[in-house]
Amino acid sequence: IKTGGLDLAPANSAIPIMDYTNSLAAARVPFELLDAQEVRRRYPQWRIADDVMALYQPDGGIAAAERATAAHQRMARVHGATLRDSAPVQSVRPLAAGYEVQAGGETYRCEKLVVANGAWTNHTLAHLGIKLPLTVTQEQVNYFAVPDAAEFAPERFPVWIWMDEPSYYGFPVFGAAGVKVAQDCGGAEVTAETRTFDRDEAAYERVRAFTKRYLPGASGPLLYSKSCLYCMPPDRDFIVDFVPGHERCAIAVGAGHAFKFASVLGQVLSELAIDGSTPSDISGFSMQRPILWMDNPPRNFML
Repeated sequence: IKTGGLDLAPANSAIPIMDYTNSLAAARVPFELLDAQEVRRRYPQWRIADDVMALYQPDGGIAAAERATAAHQRMARVHGATLRDSAPVQSVRPLAAGYEVQAGGETYRCEKLVVANGAWTNHTLAHLGIKLPLTVTQEQVNYFAVPDAAEFAPERFPVWIWMDEPSYYGFPVFGAAGVKVAQDCGGAEVTAETRTFDRDEAAYERVRAFTKRYLPGASGPLLYSKSCLYCMPPDRDFIVDFVPGHERCAIAVGAGHAFKFASVLGQVLSELAIDGSTPSDISGFSMQRPILWMDNPPRNFML
């Protein structure tokens, strides 16, 4: 659903908004730069200072995650895929022409293997003698009731990102009874085994304070919070490549922002697995980029 997208940057923001405008201009994607007065005129829901500027992109919007994932799964099954839940990988063993994988109590043999299991990536790579400097965090989204749902309807209130540290983002009322507000990269570091499904009260209070200050009309009672896991390389860029030393094993790490690219990433991975190459330029996502092989790489998750 198209809502438009609004990226708001206070003065000296941690995420340079010009990086975005330069990319959009280079790709000839239409956008507008708005000052604070114009943001408040178009979207009076915002209470922002005069030093805030915004990037508005009219084609921004929402990809409904649950519906899109269900569609991907349905299409996969139609084309012959078997999807197995609750099947943790227990071992991966290279063969002369492929791999043997034990998962969920079953043994599978394949000519090509794709590793795309998020927070469990290093668990799988360990069987190939590889460990990447990946950071796993437990993130949280919150849904707040609003007194006037029409004020935050998709046609009146766009998706948005606060381009600073901490960084926040949110959705209009869509698919739930309230607005969605969350902090990006605001969760504690965890592992796939230590994560919980409990609400992070400190993270919740940060989001509540931000919403109350900048979007007071959205600061209603909490409806519910949900958590998920991010798995991020130190530069928070994708990894899409063959595993070094394993030309039959492709890998994808989504860095906590891959869902919206799921269709194209799936296509690229299928091309790597079936054809051994892809016409897409994935050089920037190489698994062999130096930062992935440093002992203690610098981390920057604000993009």
